[in-house]
Amino acid sequence: MLKIDIRNENDICVINPGTHRLDASTAVDFKNSLLKVIAEGNLRLLLNLENVDFIDSSGLGAIISALRQVGVKGDIKLCDVAEQVEELLRLTRLDKVLETFPCEKDALEGY
Repeated sequence: MLKIDIRNENDICVINPGTHRLDASTAVDFKNSLLKVIAEGNLRLLLNLENVDFIDSSGLGAIISALRQVGVKGDIKLCDVAEQVEELLRLTRLDKVLETFPCEKDALEGY
């Protein structure tokens, strides 16, 4: 079971996946956790990826599912994104949809 740290900062739900890899082995738990947080009424999410150094299509799918779930009423932003993960976002053009910030502090201020 994936251990995910979830806390609220000024009406923004900050989520830190407790893993270095968001891949097929962790994506289902991660997606279910995100959807549960959204179902509880949290529509402004900040995914702090400081510990994540690898994301595959399953991990991206979990983030996209959450993005669809928040819809136009909410938003998902990312911070502390590893270079390899940023490259994946560029390759998949998700960098046009998911705003990234260098650190959590900047992300919270820019939300």
